[in-house]
Amino acid sequence: MLRGRVYKSLFGGLVISFCSISFAVSAKAAEPKFVSNAGCKCHMSKGCYEGEEYKERLHSNTWEKRLQGTADEDNPECLKCHATAVGAKIKKKFGDKKYLPNVQCEACHGAGEEYEKVKKNYQGKGKDAFKELLKKDPLLARKAQYDAGLIVAGINGPATVKEQCLQCHWESADAKNKCPKTDKVMDYKEYFKKDDHRDEDDIDLVIKKLSDADKKKWADILPKDDMLYLPYKKKH
Repeated sequence: MLRGRVYKSLFGGLVISFCSISFAVSAKAAEPKFVSNAGCKCHMSKGCYEGEEYKERLHSNTWEKRLQGTADEDNPECLKCHATAVGAKIKKKFGDKKYLPNVQCEACHGAGEEYEKVKKNYQGKGKDAFKELLKKDPLLARKAQYDAGLIVAGINGPATVKEQCLQCHWESADAKNKCPKTDKVMDYKEYFKKDDHRDEDDIDLVIKKLSDADKKKWADILPKDDMLYLPYKKKH
């Protein structure tokens, strides 16, 4: 009788362990891949941030200028803030590296494999389906992107853009996360001006005209951070 109970306990434990392992493997397999800036085309206005405009930003060379060719080139502690997709699944790898160089779009906006699919083949209806949805229901189009994993600080990610920035920057020399290799501190408002890459598209124009009732309806996809309501920069 006792032996039977022991066998049952062992068998039950093995089943639970196996199920736990299977669940973990399945969850890992289900994680969307990072597609890199080359595969990500999210902004809908001219002067796309993923193109020439991105190259003007400090984020575009954080690995190349700070880590490449140094002893810290593959240092995990440094890569957390100077690279993208560290230890994550990547659709197209950068040489033999297990990360993407520099702070690319997905470093802040999340792995893009699924929301890239939304743009390219919405609901399996072809390449023009998302464009048609944009014309018909712009807010539903934006929600579809967020539902597919797109993260925007101040909307559906960190509560504010500043909160996200402070994950890798600091405003005082005695900040806990300060890099020991530099004394530079961040003036958040100035940094925001320099790195502001918002572009006003058709969806933003619709948001401006929403009634109070519609604002409540779409509250989950509307900006909550006051910084996101600042005037847009003029494109050059």
